[in-house]
Amino acid sequence: MRQRVYPKQAKKFRPPLWLILGGMAGAAFGVGMSAYLVIEAPARRVSQPTCTGQRRPISKALAAITGEQPPCTASLIVEPLASQPLQSAAAVAHSLDFLAIARDYDQLRYTATAQPPFRSSSLPGQSPSLDEIVAGILDLFAQHNQPTAAVSISLVDLTDHCCDYGHYQDQQRRYPASVVKLFWLVALYGQYDTGDLQPEVDLIADDEALMAHYSNNGASSRVLDVLTQTTSGESLDDASLAEWSTARNTVNEYFTLANYGDVNLAHKTFPIPDLALDQRTGRDLQLATGAAATAVPTLTERNYLTTRDTARLLYEIEMGQAISPAYSDRIKAHLQHSTDPAVWQAESENAIEGFLGEYLPPDTQLYTKLGFTFDDGRQEAAIIATPDGQTRFILVVFAYDAIYSADSEIFPKIGRYVYDQMHHRQAAQPSP
Repeated sequence: MRQRVYPKQAKKFRPPLWLILGGMAGAAFGVGMSAYLVIEAPARRVSQPTCTGQRRPISKALAAITGEQPPCTASLIVEPLASQPLQSAAAVAHSLDFLAIARDYDQLRYTATAQPPFRSSSLPGQSPSLDEIVAGILDLFAQHNQPTAAVSISLVDLTDHCCDYGHYQDQQRRYPASVVKLFWLVALYGQYDTGDLQPEVDLIADDEALMAHYSNNGASSRVLDVLTQTTSGESLDDASLAEWSTARNTVNEYFTLANYGDVNLAHKTFPIPDLALDQRTGRDLQLATGAAATAVPTLTERNYLTTRDTARLLYEIEMGQAISPAYSDRIKAHLQHSTDPAVWQAESENAIEGFLGEYLPPDTQLYTKLGFTFDDGRQEAAIIATPDGQTRFILVVFAYDAIYSADSEIFPKIGRYVYDQMHHRQAAQPSP
């Protein structure tokens, strides 16, 4: 468990004596003969996300969602990290590289580093193609007299020979609103898994569900605080702001070190009633206005994501690659919402009305995280499947303009249109 330090000091690598001596000896030894220098990786603590008699530990709020039993305590195991041997010739040519390699072990990073198998061409016999379906989505925007310049779309077919991929402006950076909380949840489970954070010790247990299922900004604020070991508060002097913003940026590095694209996840979502904050102030405002740019040049005024990176994360969740299969299941439990009007219409706040799930059949499988503001449009990232699971797909739509905020029909129409088209596409495939 890490101790909170405020303002957080930039993480400095302090190599142990055995590493320094081993690296120097290995470099010298490589000058005279061909050998291998092996750097022993440290062991790591791993939070075991399963308990006897339970599929996974859950929070009280999640237990209310899923009907499961209250949480049990996760156990810790010790697991060695494997490392690759370095050839002595390379060690001689880069005699100080052993420090950089060791430093990598000291950095937190997301575990799924490979790019997803998205392909842009459909297999023979698959009709309509995903590009045709995406073109149909754009036609729906046109029918509503809405421009598409501020729209990005990613569509992934998860059925059979995964994964056909259709897209429109999928590499364009867009403000994701609360969709960013999906990334924070994955990063939180990553730190649980490594033992850097402990459930119900570093974070209130119900904050997981409050953030991911109910999109509560107070819980989300606390999650980002523990992820980065920072807090909101008064403005900081230049030196302290540099340390603080560097710490905030670690949530971005968590994904970029795993070969994600250019992401910005470091800003909180407002308002935060728990902190009596209607808008950014103090150091959060400094971060947004560029005062921290000299310390972390990549941080900008607002969070941003691409629909492709968001679709990638949903793919990894669906495939059980988001930290572990157990944690991926736990994420999906948070994201699951009923499309049955008898259920969601009884909720004062729901993730269905005005979004992709509203016009879907009542027994559709829906796992979704949405974003909405009155000024910044609608954003949604969803895994959708027919009741029998035979048709399954990922749909991510970012529509970043106030004109989309005012239209509560466009996303429900998109959701039903894509659902029907993907169902027809699956039904039209020739039998094996």
